[in-house]
Amino acid sequence: YGRPQCAAFRDFGNADHPVTLMIRPSPNGDTYEILVARKDASPEFAEELEGTVDFGGGPIKAWLLHFRSQKQHLDVYQFRISAAEMAQGRSASSVILRIRNAPDFAFSLASMPELLSGLDACTADLKTYWNMGGEKDGRIATPASGSVRRLFSANDYPTEAMSRHQEGRAQFLLLVDEKGKVAGCHVILASGVPVLDAMGCAILLDRAQFTPALDRSGKPVRSTLTTPPVQWRIR
Repeated sequence: YGRPQCAAFRDFGNADHPVTLMIRPSPNGDTYEILVARKDASPEFAEELEGTVDFGGGPIKAWLLHFRSQKQHLDVYQFRISAAEMAQGRSASSVILRIRNAPDFAFSLASMPELLSGLDACTADLKTYWNMGGEKDGRIATPASGSVRRLFSANDYPTEAMSRHQEGRAQFLLLVDEKGKVAGCHVILASGVPVLDAMGCAILLDRAQFTPALDRSGKPVRSTLTTPPVQWRIR
């Protein structure tokens, strides 16, 4: 259980060469990220790759980003699939993560029904903690507000996407705390270009500041906010 997210992870391999497998649902429960992290050489810039996730029922095409975790100095592969596709893992005893033109990652799985049920329960608690849907049930009287249009500049365009002449349109779900700071960012409308989606979240987490939501007594409270679509275009 974490303040901005729920996650389950396990280390494989050995102490000298550990490999971590993590399963992480989005706060609204619509998508899941499956991450593989290890201490290894990693790209200077994030790169998008072609990948699949296979729980034994056949490969599932996945959004895939390969990047370096600056804080932990880890090489990370991040796959994203829908909640319906993740449900195939409930009865799985193993998973194979395939990356085009790279070795596969294969992991044994155990207690998947209990694990996914635990993540479902955590996600439900997360929705309550961040007052998701609070505008409808009265917990939030005034939604969080603010603009994201001036946060982005031409210098933010990822090198990987620029070199491939890739453009896209993405939308994000933000977790906004009582001070108006963004505590979490998740893609709800993918652009089709993983590196653009990742850069969008990185910018929003670093630069965005909102007027926080208010409850019926006028007190600032936690809330969620859906951004307008963010358009990435090369001119």
